Amino acid sequence: MASLVDDSWPIQTGMTITVLQNPLRTQLHSTGETRFSVPSHWHSMHDENHVVLKGSMIVTQNGVKRVLRAGDAPCFTPRGVIHSLEILPGEEVIMEEETLPSEAQEQKVLFFRSLFFPGVLGSFFSMMQLFYHGDTYPELPLGNRWLERLMTVVVGGWVAPLLGYRLPDKRLRMDPKRFPR
Repeated sequence: MASLVDDSWPIQTGMTITVLQNPLRTQLHSTGETRFSVPSHWHSMHDENHVVLKGSMIVTQNGVKRVLRAGDAPCFTPRGVIHSLEILPGEEVIMEEETLPSEAQEQKVLFFRSLFFPGVLGSFFSMMQLFYHGDTYPELPLGNRWLERLMTVVVGGWVAPLLGYRLPDKRLRMDPKRFPR
């Protein structure tokens, strides 16, 4: 499990996240033992670039699936685009994610460290609080952005703290409009 200071940590069987420097980015390494997926979500304040260094993965953007392979150009996901990621078992995959603007990358590292901190993934309220602070909005079945944002703000920003939930790392403040520096 992640700590708030390690530069590399396991996230599930055969899967590790590493923080890389110059430029600051995160790397996901899958040995191919298990399936890994990131459910559909979107961001309002940052864009993402994904590049596969080894193997392949499935990237879905606004309902359009494509296979991203080692050697392909980076897959750019602009803010506001609903996207998901999937790595299938049976193949070793190394993928890097970079957040744009680059000033947001440090916050993204804090997001990943907090996401995989013990107890967070198993708790709806912890996840929603992390989404609220980390500029992440889950896609809901109706596909209504206003409702997705409202749920994240109400549950993650108000209800979770009222119930005593706390972020593993209080420095996570991805949205500068919501959390002026």
